[in-house]
Amino acid sequence: MKKPFPIGAIIFGLLLCAWTTYVMLDVFVIVRPMQTNATEMNLSMFASLTPSPTPIPTATPVPVHDPDATPTPEVTSTPTLTPTPSHFSEEVIATENFYSNDHLAIEISEYREHNTQIHVAEVWVTSAQYIYTAFAKDTFGRNVYETPSEMCKAKDAVFAVNGDNYGSREGGYVIRNGILYRANKYEQTSRDVLCIMADGDFVFTSYYMAKAENLLNIGTWQAFTFGPVLVDNGEIKVDVNSEVDLCFVTNPRTAIGMIEPLHYVFVVADGRTEKSYGLSLYQVADFMKRYGCKKVYNLDGGGSSTMVFQGRVINFPTSYGSYYEREVTDIVYLR
Repeated sequence: MKKPFPIGAIIFGLLLCAWTTYVMLDVFVIVRPMQTNATEMNLSMFASLTPSPTPIPTATPVPVHDPDATPTPEVTSTPTLTPTPSHFSEEVIATENFYSNDHLAIEISEYREHNTQIHVAEVWVTSAQYIYTAFAKDTFGRNVYETPSEMCKAKDAVFAVNGDNYGSREGGYVIRNGILYRANKYEQTSRDVLCIMADGDFVFTSYYMAKAENLLNIGTWQAFTFGPVLVDNGEIKVDVNSEVDLCFVTNPRTAIGMIEPLHYVFVVADGRTEKSYGLSLYQVADFMKRYGCKKVYNLDGGGSSTMVFQGRVINFPTSYGSYYEREVTDIVYLR
């Protein structure tokens, strides 16, 4: 007897393929703008704060003895803090590696550890309100992308790094420039949330510990959902086996650290090339702790890791070994 043609199975298979294709396009390709011209800033939380630029200590990392050796969970050195005069200037001062005005100072330096090029921006501000964020194309939504250098140009920014890639997912807290855009639980797992407070302090939390609305009410200026927390209260919170989902053990990295409120360190490490291998999370934490950071948070890395200073990309963003400034969903910037 002739077998019946399995038309039902074929239709089911076609529908399943179509649905899978749609889901993949929705996650990675289809643009879903939720709010355009998302440039509003809520500065009300700063009304009761009186910024006072005072002399600020700085620190210089001490290189590890063997940069290519596998790190151990032991502190390799203790940074020596040295007092320096305030970097702020009534008139703009701009050189290849330094910038200052009356509320902001940025000093750029480079280090090499673990066969990796590490770009460091040490930052002083008179108020946390000068730590800005921006969405790609000034649009809050899914899969809206723009290069960091393009966003810098649009915002007249002096300095920027990539953010937390909020726009590639529907979950995670998003508070930017004092405005709450999203309060959803992260879909896959519990992620650490970094809150930059109006007084300049870093506060770490998670979806399970605090609601986004409450974070906004207590004065959260910026909130990022990525992580993990690398250093808290001067203690490294990751080990040599810690890693972000789907990432290599050594990888391009972007991280933000706080030496003290209003004194920050941004780090971008190049990776995935013969010239620069990349860093593990523990290596980033160890480096920034030795720099003097008391709190450190990991932002989006990989091919997105980008540092822009005075209109120029100063690191080597890469995808599969070749230079490529990837479009991202958001940046942290200074001006």
